[in-house]
Amino acid sequence: MATTPPTTVAPTAPPTAAPTTTTTFRTAYPAGTFDATDAALDARVRSAGLSGGVLRIGTPDGTVVHEHQTGAIGPSTPIQVASSTKWLTAATLMTFVDQGAIGLDDDIGRWLPEFAGSSPAITPRMLMTHTSGVRDNPCQNGGVALADCVRTLAASPREFTPGSAFSYGNSPFHVVGRLVEVLGGADFATVVDQRLTGPLGMTATTWPGAPSAANPAFGVRTTVEDYGRFLAMLLRDGTTPDGPRVLSPAAVAQLVTNQVGAYDTSRDYSVGITKIPRYALGAWPDVVDGAGRTLVVSGNGGKGLYPWVDFTTRTWGIVGVQDDRGAEVAVPASQEVAVAARTTLTP
Repeated sequence: MATTPPTTVAPTAPPTAAPTTTTTFRTAYPAGTFDATDAALDARVRSAGLSGGVLRIGTPDGTVVHEHQTGAIGPSTPIQVASSTKWLTAATLMTFVDQGAIGLDDDIGRWLPEFAGSSPAITPRMLMTHTSGVRDNPCQNGGVALADCVRTLAASPREFTPGSAFSYGNSPFHVVGRLVEVLGGADFATVVDQRLTGPLGMTATTWPGAPSAANPAFGVRTTVEDYGRFLAMLLRDGTTPDGPRVLSPAAVAQLVTNQVGAYDTSRDYSVGITKIPRYALGAWPDVVDGAGRTLVVSGNGGKGLYPWVDFTTRTWGIVGVQDDRGAEVAVPASQEVAVAARTTLTP
Protein backbone atom coordinates (compact mmCIF):
# COMPACT_ATOMS: atom_id res chain seq x y z
CA MET A 1 0.00 0.00 0.00
CA ALA A 2 1.28 3.46 -0.87
CA THR A 3 2.27 5.84 1.93
CA THR A 4 1.54 8.96 -0.08
CA PRO A 5 -1.61 9.67 -2.10
CA PRO A 6 -1.18 7.69 -5.37
CA THR A 7 -1.99 9.06 -8.78
CA THR A 8 -5.42 8.09 -10.07
CA VAL A 9 -5.27 6.22 -13.36
CA ALA A 10 -7.87 5.21 -15.89
CA PRO A 11 -9.88 2.04 -15.21
CA THR A 12 -8.36 -1.12 -16.63
CA ALA A 13 -11.48 -1.94 -18.64
CA PRO A 14 -14.74 -0.23 -19.59
CA PRO A 15 -17.57 -0.76 -17.09
CA THR A 16 -19.53 -3.14 -19.30
CA ALA A 17 -21.35 -6.24 -18.18
CA ALA A 18 -19.00 -9.19 -17.63
CA PRO A 19 -19.78 -12.90 -17.77
CA THR A 20 -20.35 -14.31 -14.32
CA THR A 21 -19.82 -17.80 -12.97
CA THR A 22 -20.67 -18.97 -9.48
CA THR A 23 -19.54 -22.26 -8.01
CA THR A 24 -20.30 -23.60 -4.55
CA PHE A 25 -18.06 -26.51 -3.63
CA ARG A 26 -19.76 -27.63 -0.44
CA THR A 27 -23.42 -27.99 0.39
CA ALA A 28 -23.19 -27.09 4.08
CA TYR A 29 -24.76 -23.73 3.27
CA PRO A 30 -28.29 -23.36 1.92
CA ALA A 31 -28.86 -22.18 -1.61
CA GLY A 32 -28.69 -18.41 -1.81
CA THR A 33 -26.42 -18.03 1.22
CA PHE A 34 -23.81 -16.10 -0.72
CA ASP A 35 -26.10 -14.21 -3.10
CA ALA A 36 -25.61 -10.85 -1.40
CA THR A 37 -21.85 -11.33 -1.19
CA ASP A 38 -21.62 -12.31 -4.84
CA ALA A 39 -23.68 -9.29 -5.79
CA ALA A 40 -21.29 -7.10 -3.78
CA LEU A 41 -18.34 -8.43 -5.79
CA ASP A 42 -20.19 -7.89 -9.05
CA ALA A 43 -20.93 -4.29 -8.07
CA ARG A 44 -17.34 -3.74 -6.92
CA VAL A 45 -15.97 -4.89 -10.29
CA ARG A 46 -18.57 -3.05 -12.32
CA SER A 47 -18.24 0.29 -10.49
CA ALA A 48 -14.44 0.27 -10.86
CA GLY A 49 -14.57 -0.70 -14.52
CA LEU A 50 -12.38 -3.73 -13.91
CA SER A 51 -11.95 -6.66 -16.27
CA GLY A 52 -13.12 -9.08 -13.60
CA GLY A 53 -12.80 -10.38 -10.08
CA VAL A 54 -13.13 -13.50 -7.99
CA LEU A 55 -14.20 -14.35 -4.46
CA ARG A 56 -12.97 -17.59 -2.93
CA ILE A 57 -13.68 -18.89 0.57
CA GLY A 58 -12.03 -21.98 2.03
CA THR A 59 -11.27 -24.08 5.07
CA PRO A 60 -8.02 -25.09 6.80
CA ASP A 61 -7.64 -28.26 4.73
CA GLY A 62 -7.83 -26.20 1.53
CA THR A 63 -11.39 -27.17 0.67
CA VAL A 64 -13.14 -24.40 -1.25
CA VAL A 65 -16.48 -23.58 0.37
CA HIS A 66 -17.61 -21.02 -2.18
CA GLU A 67 -16.27 -19.37 -5.29
CA HIS A 68 -17.75 -16.61 -7.42
CA GLN A 69 -16.09 -15.27 -10.55
CA THR A 70 -17.12 -12.35 -12.68
CA GLY A 71 -15.40 -11.45 -15.91
CA ALA A 72 -11.86 -12.28 -16.94
CA ILE A 73 -10.22 -12.64 -13.51
CA GLY A 74 -10.39 -16.14 -12.07
CA PRO A 75 -8.66 -18.08 -9.29
CA SER A 76 -5.73 -19.04 -11.54
CA THR A 77 -5.23 -15.61 -13.13
CA PRO A 78 -1.82 -14.08 -12.21
CA ILE A 79 -2.31 -10.57 -10.83
CA GLN A 80 -0.25 -7.86 -9.16
CA VAL A 81 -1.18 -7.75 -5.48
CA ALA A 82 0.87 -4.80 -4.16
CA SER A 83 1.35 -4.89 -0.38
CA SER A 84 -0.20 -8.32 0.03
CA THR A 85 3.44 -9.19 -0.76
CA LYS A 86 4.49 -8.14 2.74
CA TRP A 87 2.76 -11.03 4.48
CA LEU A 88 4.69 -13.53 2.36
CA THR A 89 7.99 -11.75 3.02
CA ALA A 90 7.36 -11.66 6.75
CA ALA A 91 6.44 -15.35 6.80
CA THR A 92 9.66 -16.22 4.98
CA LEU A 93 11.76 -14.38 7.54
CA MET A 94 9.89 -16.15 10.32
CA THR A 95 11.18 -19.48 9.01
CA PHE A 96 14.65 -18.29 10.05
CA VAL A 97 13.33 -17.12 13.42
CA ASP A 98 11.93 -20.61 13.93
CA GLN A 99 15.39 -22.06 13.31
CA GLY A 100 17.05 -19.68 15.76
CA ALA A 101 19.11 -18.13 12.98
CA ILE A 102 17.84 -14.66 13.90
CA GLY A 103 15.59 -13.22 16.58
CA LEU A 104 12.77 -10.75 16.14
CA ASP A 105 14.50 -8.34 18.51
CA ASP A 106 18.10 -8.82 17.35
CA ASP A 107 20.20 -6.00 15.93
CA ILE A 108 20.08 -6.41 12.14
CA GLY A 109 23.57 -4.90 11.96
CA ARG A 110 24.92 -8.35 12.74
CA TRP A 111 23.79 -9.54 9.29
CA LEU A 112 23.70 -6.23 7.43
CA PRO A 113 26.90 -4.32 8.33
CA GLU A 114 25.56 -1.18 6.65
CA PHE A 115 23.19 -0.86 9.63
CA ALA A 116 25.84 -1.54 12.28
CA GLY A 117 26.08 1.21 14.87
CA SER A 118 22.46 2.32 14.59
CA SER A 119 21.34 3.66 17.95
CA PRO A 120 18.93 2.40 18.98
CA ALA A 121 19.51 -0.79 17.05
CA ILE A 122 17.04 -1.64 14.29
CA THR A 123 15.40 -5.05 14.70
CA PRO A 124 13.45 -7.37 12.40
CA ARG A 125 10.33 -6.71 14.45
CA MET A 126 10.68 -2.97 13.89
CA LEU A 127 11.09 -3.46 10.16
CA MET A 128 8.03 -5.69 9.84
CA THR A 129 5.83 -3.41 11.98
CA HIS A 130 6.81 -0.10 10.34
CA THR A 131 8.46 1.21 13.51
CA SER A 132 12.12 1.13 12.35
CA GLY A 133 12.36 4.68 11.05
CA VAL A 134 13.74 3.41 7.72
CA ARG A 135 12.42 5.96 5.26
CA ASP A 136 10.86 5.18 1.89
CA ASN A 137 13.23 5.83 -1.02
CA PRO A 138 12.78 5.80 -4.82
CA CYS A 139 15.08 2.78 -5.04
CA GLN A 140 12.15 0.70 -3.77
CA ASN A 141 10.22 1.28 -6.98
CA GLY A 142 12.16 -1.10 -9.22
CA GLY A 143 15.19 -1.33 -11.46
CA VAL A 144 17.64 -1.31 -8.55
CA ALA A 145 19.24 -4.45 -7.12
CA LEU A 146 17.87 -5.26 -3.68
CA ALA A 147 21.33 -5.21 -2.09
CA ASP A 148 22.10 -1.80 -3.60
CA CYS A 149 18.77 -0.36 -2.52
CA VAL A 150 19.29 -1.54 1.05
CA ARG A 151 22.71 0.09 1.16
CA THR A 152 21.05 3.32 0.04
CA LEU A 153 18.42 2.97 2.76
CA ALA A 154 21.05 2.38 5.41
CA ALA A 155 22.93 5.53 4.40
CA SER A 156 19.78 7.70 4.29
CA PRO A 157 18.41 9.71 7.24
CA ARG A 158 15.84 7.98 9.43
CA GLU A 159 12.25 9.20 9.40
CA PHE A 160 12.29 8.96 13.20
CA THR A 161 14.30 7.32 15.98
CA PRO A 162 13.99 3.53 15.60
CA GLY A 163 11.24 2.18 17.80
CA SER A 164 9.71 5.55 18.58
CA ALA A 165 6.80 5.75 16.12
CA PHE A 166 4.70 3.96 13.52
CA SER A 167 4.77 4.96 9.85
CA TYR A 168 3.59 2.52 7.20
CA GLY A 169 6.08 2.20 4.37
CA ASN A 170 7.68 -0.06 1.81
CA SER A 171 11.43 0.35 2.15
CA PRO A 172 11.59 -1.41 5.54
CA PHE A 173 10.41 -4.59 3.81
CA HIS A 174 13.24 -4.26 1.32
CA VAL A 175 15.56 -4.54 4.31
CA VAL A 176 13.62 -7.62 5.45
CA GLY A 177 14.08 -9.05 1.96
CA ARG A 178 17.80 -8.46 2.10
CA LEU A 179 17.95 -10.22 5.47
CA VAL A 180 16.21 -13.18 3.82
CA GLU A 181 18.90 -13.21 1.13
CA VAL A 182 21.78 -13.08 3.59
CA LEU A 183 20.30 -15.69 5.92
CA GLY A 184 19.31 -17.97 3.04
CA GLY A 185 22.50 -17.64 1.04
CA ALA A 186 20.66 -17.00 -2.24
CA ASP A 187 18.58 -14.39 -4.01
CA PHE A 188 15.28 -13.41 -2.41
CA ALA A 189 12.95 -15.18 -4.84
CA THR A 190 14.90 -18.43 -4.57
CA VAL A 191 14.82 -18.40 -0.76
CA VAL A 192 11.09 -17.66 -0.67
CA ASP A 193 10.49 -20.57 -3.04
CA GLN A 194 12.65 -22.90 -0.97
CA ARG A 195 11.05 -22.03 2.35
CA LEU A 196 7.49 -20.91 1.70
CA THR A 197 5.91 -20.91 -1.75
CA GLY A 198 7.57 -24.15 -2.86
CA PRO A 199 6.47 -26.25 0.12
CA LEU A 200 2.97 -24.79 -0.17
CA GLY A 201 2.70 -25.59 -3.89
CA MET A 202 2.34 -21.93 -4.88
CA THR A 203 3.70 -22.68 -8.34
CA ALA A 204 2.17 -19.67 -10.10
CA THR A 205 3.75 -17.14 -7.73
CA THR A 206 6.58 -15.16 -9.32
CA TRP A 207 8.82 -12.22 -8.49
CA PRO A 208 9.35 -9.75 -11.36
CA GLY A 209 12.88 -8.36 -11.23
CA ALA A 210 14.36 -11.55 -9.79
CA PRO A 211 16.98 -12.70 -9.21
CA SER A 212 18.70 -9.44 -8.23
CA ALA A 213 15.85 -6.93 -8.00
CA ALA A 214 12.75 -8.67 -6.65
CA ASN A 215 10.52 -6.37 -4.63
CA PRO A 216 9.77 -7.82 -1.15
CA ALA A 217 7.35 -5.02 -0.26
CA PHE A 218 4.87 -4.87 -3.12
CA GLY A 219 6.27 -6.80 -6.07
CA VAL A 220 4.94 -10.36 -6.03
CA ARG A 221 2.69 -11.62 -8.82
CA THR A 222 0.42 -14.41 -7.69
CA THR A 223 -3.03 -15.96 -8.01
CA VAL A 224 -6.02 -16.32 -5.70
CA GLU A 225 -5.47 -20.07 -5.86
CA ASP A 226 -1.86 -19.73 -4.68
CA TYR A 227 -2.51 -17.15 -2.00
CA GLY A 228 -5.28 -19.32 -0.60
CA ARG A 229 -2.70 -22.05 0.07
CA PHE A 230 -0.79 -19.59 2.24
CA LEU A 231 -3.93 -18.59 4.18
CA ALA A 232 -4.93 -22.21 4.75
CA MET A 233 -1.44 -22.86 6.14
CA LEU A 234 -1.96 -20.11 8.72
CA LEU A 235 -5.25 -21.70 9.82
CA ARG A 236 -3.41 -25.03 10.18
CA ASP A 237 -0.90 -23.38 12.54
CA GLY A 238 1.90 -23.59 10.01
CA THR A 239 1.62 -26.97 8.28
CA THR A 240 1.10 -27.98 4.66
CA PRO A 241 -1.97 -30.09 3.76
CA ASP A 242 0.24 -33.20 3.75
CA GLY A 243 1.65 -32.48 7.20
CA PRO A 244 5.17 -31.04 6.78
CA ARG A 245 5.63 -27.89 8.84
CA VAL A 246 6.42 -24.54 7.22
CA LEU A 247 6.11 -22.40 10.36
CA SER A 248 5.76 -23.07 14.05
CA PRO A 249 2.50 -22.17 15.82
CA ALA A 250 4.47 -19.49 17.66
CA ALA A 251 5.60 -17.97 14.36
CA VAL A 252 2.04 -17.96 13.04
CA ALA A 253 0.90 -16.24 16.22
CA GLN A 254 3.50 -13.50 15.70
CA LEU A 255 2.39 -13.02 12.09
CA VAL A 256 -1.23 -12.38 13.05
CA THR A 257 -0.98 -10.63 16.45
CA ASN A 258 -1.07 -6.86 16.84
CA GLN A 259 2.46 -5.61 17.46
CA VAL A 260 1.86 -1.85 17.63
CA GLY A 261 -0.48 -1.41 20.56
CA ALA A 262 1.98 0.97 22.22
CA TYR A 263 2.01 3.36 19.25
CA ASP A 264 -0.37 6.07 18.10
CA THR A 265 -1.29 4.96 14.58
CA SER A 266 -4.28 7.24 14.17
CA ARG A 267 -2.60 9.80 11.90
CA ASP A 268 -0.94 7.30 9.57
CA TYR A 269 -2.03 7.60 5.93
CA SER A 270 -2.44 3.85 5.36
CA VAL A 271 -4.33 3.38 8.62
CA GLY A 272 -6.66 6.06 7.31
CA ILE A 273 -7.28 3.89 4.25
CA THR A 274 -7.81 0.54 5.99
CA LYS A 275 -9.47 2.01 9.11
CA ILE A 276 -7.49 -0.66 11.00
CA PRO A 277 -5.33 0.90 13.76
CA ARG A 278 -3.42 -2.34 14.36
CA TYR A 279 -0.54 -4.03 12.57
CA ALA A 280 1.02 -7.47 12.96
CA LEU A 281 3.98 -8.70 10.88
CA GLY A 282 3.14 -7.81 7.29
CA ALA A 283 -0.60 -7.94 7.96
CA TRP A 284 -3.50 -6.07 9.55
CA PRO A 285 -5.52 -7.53 12.48
CA ASP A 286 -8.95 -6.43 11.25
CA VAL A 287 -10.87 -7.59 14.31
CA VAL A 288 -9.67 -8.30 17.86
CA ASP A 289 -11.51 -9.30 21.01
CA GLY A 290 -11.53 -7.49 24.32
CA ALA A 291 -8.25 -9.09 25.33
CA GLY A 292 -6.55 -8.03 22.10
CA ARG A 293 -6.56 -11.51 20.55
CA THR A 294 -6.83 -11.47 16.78
CA LEU A 295 -10.12 -12.80 15.44
CA VAL A 296 -9.71 -11.71 11.82
CA VAL A 297 -6.47 -10.72 10.06
CA SER A 298 -5.87 -9.55 6.49
CA GLY A 299 -2.95 -8.95 4.16
CA ASN A 300 -4.75 -6.38 2.02
CA GLY A 301 -2.86 -4.61 -0.74
CA GLY A 302 -3.17 -1.33 -2.58
CA LYS A 303 -4.39 -2.96 -5.82
CA GLY A 304 -7.44 -4.38 -4.11
CA LEU A 305 -6.46 -7.94 -3.23
CA TYR A 306 -8.06 -8.64 0.14
CA PRO A 307 -6.94 -11.96 1.64
CA TRP A 308 -8.13 -12.72 5.16
CA VAL A 309 -8.19 -15.40 7.84
CA ASP A 310 -11.15 -15.64 10.22
CA PHE A 311 -10.23 -17.59 13.33
CA THR A 312 -13.80 -17.47 14.68
CA THR A 313 -15.29 -19.41 11.75
CA ARG A 314 -12.05 -21.27 10.86
CA THR A 315 -12.26 -20.02 7.29
CA TRP A 316 -10.10 -17.99 4.94
CA GLY A 317 -11.12 -15.91 1.98
CA ILE A 318 -9.84 -13.70 -0.81
CA VAL A 319 -11.34 -10.90 -2.82
CA GLY A 320 -9.23 -11.14 -5.97
CA VAL A 321 -9.05 -8.08 -8.20
CA GLN A 322 -6.37 -5.90 -9.74
CA ASP A 323 -7.56 -2.34 -9.29
CA ASP A 324 -5.01 0.27 -10.41
CA ARG A 325 -6.97 3.34 -9.32
CA GLY A 326 -5.00 3.74 -6.09
CA ALA A 327 -5.05 2.23 -2.61
CA GLU A 328 -7.37 4.87 -1.19
CA VAL A 329 -10.25 3.55 -3.33
CA ALA A 330 -9.15 -0.03 -4.12
CA VAL A 331 -8.71 -1.20 -0.54
CA PRO A 332 -12.01 0.04 0.96
CA ALA A 333 -13.96 -1.29 -2.04
CA SER A 334 -12.56 -4.80 -1.57
CA GLN A 335 -12.78 -4.57 2.20
CA GLU A 336 -16.53 -4.04 1.88
CA VAL A 337 -16.87 -7.31 -0.04
CA ALA A 338 -14.67 -9.16 2.44
CA VAL A 339 -16.75 -7.95 5.38
CA ALA A 340 -19.93 -9.04 3.61
CA ALA A 341 -18.45 -12.52 3.07
CA ARG A 342 -17.30 -12.83 6.68
CA THR A 343 -20.68 -11.69 7.95
CA THR A 344 -22.39 -14.35 5.86
CA LEU A 345 -20.31 -17.04 7.54
CA THR A 346 -20.73 -15.74 11.09
CA PRO A 347 -23.23 -17.85 13.09
